[in-house]
Amino acid sequence: MHFSKKIHFYFLILLIFSTVMAIAGIRGFLRLAPAIDEINLHNTRSLYYAEQMLSELVVNRNMKNFENAMHLEKANITEVGEADLIKKIEKNYKSAFSGNIKKEEEIVDYIIDLSTINRNAMKRATIEANQLSSVGAWVIVFLTIFIWFLGFMLMKSIEKGFIKPLDELNDVLAKYNQGNKLRRCPKQAPNKDFQKIYDSVNVLLDKLN
Repeated sequence: MHFSKKIHFYFLILLIFSTVMAIAGIRGFLRLAPAIDEINLHNTRSLYYAEQMLSELVVNRNMKNFENAMHLEKANITEVGEADLIKKIEKNYKSAFSGNIKKEEEIVDYIIDLSTINRNAMKRATIEANQLSSVGAWVIVFLTIFIWFLGFMLMKSIEKGFIKPLDELNDVLAKYNQGNKLRRCPKQAPNKDFQKIYDSVNVLLDKLN
């Protein structure tokens, strides 16, 4: 019947849309956690190496340990601006360890800038995570509204194309059993399938009279 095809169509659209939105939401959230973890891992390492460099320069005065931390920092570059700062540190750190106070202050400033870059990157990652979470929440809201709308349309379609025609058919038969031999189904049905049923019932009732 045509009304059953319409119901199946609405259900199919609902399932397809729900599936697509669910896949998109799940994919986004699955990509979010590893990406944030990776960013935080690199930035945390950079912060640790920067703090180690600062400690070896200012407190321990151990150039070998400073160089080791500096090389590890260089191998862990992930943010814009880090490479330039590392180059400046490589160029001037020996002078700083030799007692050049000005160079030492410059190196300290460079290291602080490195730390700032990585802290800001971690803040941005957190903000992006929150934004993506908000987008995910709105996707769920939109999906819920769409499902409600499609469900409402489906209910209206079932009511118009199935329930009301059945009620009409039931009323005609009930009235006939009660003695109203003139009651007939409407000449115009909501759809072709019920039109055939109405016509058949009317013909049958006419024959019974």
